[in-house]
Amino acid sequence: MMSCRRALLVSALLVAADPPFARAQYQLEPAYPGLDFTSPTDIQPANDGTNRMFVVEKRGFIWVFENDVQTTTAKPFLDIRTKVRNYGEAGLLGLAFHPSYRTNDEFFVFYVSAEPMRTIVARYTVSADPDVADAASEVILIDNPQINPFHCGGQLAFGNDGYLYIAMGDNRVDTNAQDLTTLPGSILRVDVDPDMPPIPYPPYAIPPDNPFANAGGGVRPEIYAYGFRNPWRFWIDEFTNDFWVCDVGEDKWEEIDLISRGRNYGWPLMEGPMCFPTGSPCDTTGKSLQLPLYAYSHSEGDAIVGGARYRSPRLPELNGIFVFADYFSHMVWGLHYDGAAPPERFELAGHDHVMLTVGTSASGDVLIGASDGNIYRLGRAATGVGDAPASARLLGNFPNPFNPSTTIRFSLERSARIRLDIVTVTGELVRHFEISRAGAGLHDITWRGETDGGIRVASGVYFCRLVVDGVAAGTARMVLVQ
Repeated sequence: MMSCRRALLVSALLVAADPPFARAQYQLEPAYPGLDFTSPTDIQPANDGTNRMFVVEKRGFIWVFENDVQTTTAKPFLDIRTKVRNYGEAGLLGLAFHPSYRTNDEFFVFYVSAEPMRTIVARYTVSADPDVADAASEVILIDNPQINPFHCGGQLAFGNDGYLYIAMGDNRVDTNAQDLTTLPGSILRVDVDPDMPPIPYPPYAIPPDNPFANAGGGVRPEIYAYGFRNPWRFWIDEFTNDFWVCDVGEDKWEEIDLISRGRNYGWPLMEGPMCFPTGSPCDTTGKSLQLPLYAYSHSEGDAIVGGARYRSPRLPELNGIFVFADYFSHMVWGLHYDGAAPPERFELAGHDHVMLTVGTSASGDVLIGASDGNIYRLGRAATGVGDAPASARLLGNFPNPFNPSTTIRFSLERSARIRLDIVTVTGELVRHFEISRAGAGLHDITWRGETDGGIRVASGVYFCRLVVDGVAAGTARMVLVQ
């Protein structure tokens, strides 16, 4: 049994104020100032190499446009407004492209239907025009009763395992979240490409390693993790497979969960790190509840709208930071978590408008959809850290992938103080090089795949980050293979 007292003690580690050290100051800037959207709910890049972006609107519309800050034209990709119930939290809520979208033209959407009101996950295909979906191609995978237009969930994403993950809210019936015989209140995982289509319907299979695949007794084998109130947005890290869920709270807490197969994330026995309702006893005997990675109270914000790890070379100092936003406070925060030390939150930016959703671009930018119709990204404030010096350029590394060593090159147009950091995909520093004064011209630094202490690091993805006179000047991705 986990007592409220023990939960309170644990919460001291989970819930922290902004750290005392200074961070660069940022602001939100329009990522596509020539475009605006109506109540954006999801933002996704195409995974077909075409550099296109897709924005989902709650009313039942999906737009497609070039991923260019100067773009002024968006085209209608899919219009299912007649099918969608656009009321409360219900609507067209999620979009995911098949891992083989480049060749099979398949994508998936999550919406709440108009009449009768049901949660729908459906597959569509593209027409002969790659910018227009075939609206008549719908094949429904999930068709579940939705008794009210709240706590719908709505996120879809494919994992590195090729399976489709689906976030289902508790449908405002909190007991659903602890009931394994029903889908609401859970993260689902299904195989949309079975070798042999199951008979009877639906047109998906259960991955054999799903935690309840063979449970029987009416337990839904689609369930991957459960105990969620309204997991509005989640994000799967393609480099580490870390599975981040932003679960919207009830009375006191907002939470960020790191998901493990088969685990129970507590709702409604607990909200955030505390028993629910706060101050009441909660018997969690035999439940093996998983506490959130991080939680913040409603004195700071009220409705987490999603997050993702920052990967864009535009702001290399934020590499590996989990960027998340809050609906009511209009705040954007960063969370540093390296898998070892407790997570550490710091403020990134605030805004005048309500934030609705968080997505990413193909280049690793974190994008935030707001109530004013803009899609925003982080930029440096005029009073913050200055832009990277134009006189410095990171030229990447060769060979890449590499084993046992690689040469990192950069160029300078003038003499400068140099630091080159090697970091993991979570932002953890493993090696750094410093040159107190490097002259103008080309420079090479060799990294032999070792830490500062001479310990050989594991195979995987790493980033080199060039810092010139204290200002981040560029970042490059490196792959070490043993």
